[in-house]
Amino acid sequence: MLETGFTITTNAIGLVGIVLWVLNLRRVAAGGDLIGPRIQRGIPFGFLDLILLYFFMAAGNLVPTWLVCQSLGIEVSEIGNLQGDDQAKFSIANAVGLFTGIAFALGIYRLRYGRIGLLGDIHQRISRDIVLGLAAGVMVIPFILLFQSIVTRFSPYKHDTLEMLADKPTIWVIAASWLSAVIVAPICEEIIFRGVLLGWLQRIGRGVYDCVLVGGWDSVFLKKNGGTLLDGEEQESFDGLWSRQSNSAWPMVISSVLFGLAHYGQGAAPITLFCFGMVLAFLYRKTGSIIACIVLHMMLNGFTMFWFTLQILFGDAPTAGTLE
Repeated sequence: MLETGFTITTNAIGLVGIVLWVLNLRRVAAGGDLIGPRIQRGIPFGFLDLILLYFFMAAGNLVPTWLVCQSLGIEVSEIGNLQGDDQAKFSIANAVGLFTGIAFALGIYRLRYGRIGLLGDIHQRISRDIVLGLAAGVMVIPFILLFQSIVTRFSPYKHDTLEMLADKPTIWVIAASWLSAVIVAPICEEIIFRGVLLGWLQRIGRGVYDCVLVGGWDSVFLKKNGGTLLDGEEQESFDGLWSRQSNSAWPMVISSVLFGLAHYGQGAAPITLFCFGMVLAFLYRKTGSIIACIVLHMMLNGFTMFWFTLQILFGDAPTAGTLE
């Protein structure tokens, strides 16, 4: 029954997606853009900013692990043996730790550079990016699920969150799984892989090498704007010349490869996630905002978690989904 429901739901989303594809491709054929160009200030990050982010991410992982081990009276080597509510406690602690670590890094970026712009131009309506992410989800998710169902025939899909749900989960286990997979993972991974990593790679791709290591706003950028950052309506006078994105494909490819490799150990999932990462990278490059990427990421993870949770609770849901 659930498998039938999954098939009907996926097909329905696919049909709506086909309609959106047809409408958008017609607009492109008429000379329009799949996603309209936007003025983008770009990202000031240098390589040292990536190291800083990695440090706080590591701390955000190690500190909760140590605290959970202390509260449960176990050794770190025994973490993999946790089950039930203890495993849920560890998952929640890790999610909060990762989120806190990234928040600390973003706080330092803010003190160092001022407004960074990971969410794009504050004068653009956030609702537009949310709708864009929802539309992208309807257009892309059926293809991702189809591709994942194919690759899992050669290498079974594995994920710690799904395994945590598999053994008679309590309400705490279900809540921890959803918090980690549908809320924390999409937000944190989009900040890491699209906002910081891809933003930095696009900066290099633009040909800006003077601040590759230490970071900082481009000197030529400041000079042409009288030594201040573009803000408010002043941007409109530049007619799009201040889009700081690279037109090269390699920043998208590298960030997507690393995104896939970050999920190594989940069977053939890194192959699927490379393709998904390219879609997310395209969205970020076109909008200069991680909002649409987060929405799309949440949709895929939420869709998978919804049907897998039903499978665990009631029986026979499919296994074609994937988590990022």
